[in-house]
Amino acid sequence: MGLFSNYDKAGPGVSKNPDDKLPVFKFFENYFSHLSKLVLLNFIYIAAFLPFAAIMLLEYYISPEETGLYYIVFYTLFVVLGGLVFGPATCGFTKIVRNIATERPVFLWHDFFKAYKSNFRQGWFIGMIDMGFLAAMSTAFPLYYRFSLENSTFYIPFLVCLVCSVLFAVMHFYIYLLIVSTNLSLWKILKNSFFLTCIEVKISIINLFITVLILLFTIIFFPYTAFLIIIIPSFLGLLYAFNCFPLIRKYVIQPWYDERGETNPEFEYRDTSSEAVFVDSPEKETPEEKPKDGSRKRKLR
Repeated sequence: MGLFSNYDKAGPGVSKNPDDKLPVFKFFENYFSHLSKLVLLNFIYIAAFLPFAAIMLLEYYISPEETGLYYIVFYTLFVVLGGLVFGPATCGFTKIVRNIATERPVFLWHDFFKAYKSNFRQGWFIGMIDMGFLAAMSTAFPLYYRFSLENSTFYIPFLVCLVCSVLFAVMHFYIYLLIVSTNLSLWKILKNSFFLTCIEVKISIINLFITVLILLFTIIFFPYTAFLIIIIPSFLGLLYAFNCFPLIRKYVIQPWYDERGETNPEFEYRDTSSEAVFVDSPEKETPEEKPKDGSRKRKLR
C-alpha cells in the first residue's frame, strides 16, 4: 500500500471494512506505534558506521603527501570498507522497516543481525557499487562545474552526471528491499529496480520530493535540527518500504507464484486458522437434559 495509493483495493466505491483507513493515516499510525523501535534502529544503524568513520578520520589526520598512489589507496579503502559496512547494515535496516511497514512481528536485534548475515554478500557488493558511485560523482561534479565556467560545453557532462545521480538514488528505493525480500541475482535486482523506477514514476517522485524536502529543512536549520539524525533515517526507510514494497509484491513476487500456481507464503503469518484451540461445532453438542419434576439444579459458586 502506497502512502497516497491503495494497491490492495479492488475498485472504486466505499469500503465495507470499517477499519480501512487512508494510507497516509495508516502510515503515521504505524510509524508512531513503533517509534521507540525505529529510534533504537537508528542508533544501531548509525553505530554500524562508527568503525568506518573512525578509519576515515584517522586516515585524514595522519595522511601522507597527497600523491597519485595515495588517492588510489584512499579510494580503494573507501569503496571496499565503505561497502563492507554500508551494504550489510542497510540490509538489516531495510528488513526491519519492511516488517514494520507490512505489520509483521519485529524482533529488532535478532532480525537486524539475521538480515545482516544472510544478505552479507549481496549487501557488500551493492555497498561497494554505492561507495564507488559516490566517489566518482564527488569527483565529477566539482570537476565538470569548474570546467563549465570556462567552457559551456561541459554543462552537458555535468547534467548527465546529475541525471544519473538522481536515477541511481531513486533506484535505491527498491534495491535493498529486493535484496531482503527475494532471491534474485544482483543483475536482476538492479534491472528490476530500474524497471520499477520507470513504471511507477509517481511513487518515485513522491519519495524523492519528501526526501529532498526533509534534507533541505535539516540543512537550512542546522544545528537546531541535529537531533533529527535519530529520526530521519528510519522515517525515510519506513516511507520507502510503505510505498515501494507493495510494488515489489505486485510486479516481482506475486507473478512468480502465479506462474507456478502456488500460494504466496508471505501472508502465512496472518493465517490463524490452524491456531484455533477450540472449534465451535453446535451440531456435535449434546443437548442439555431437563431436570426431573420436583428437582432443582445446584448452582456452582
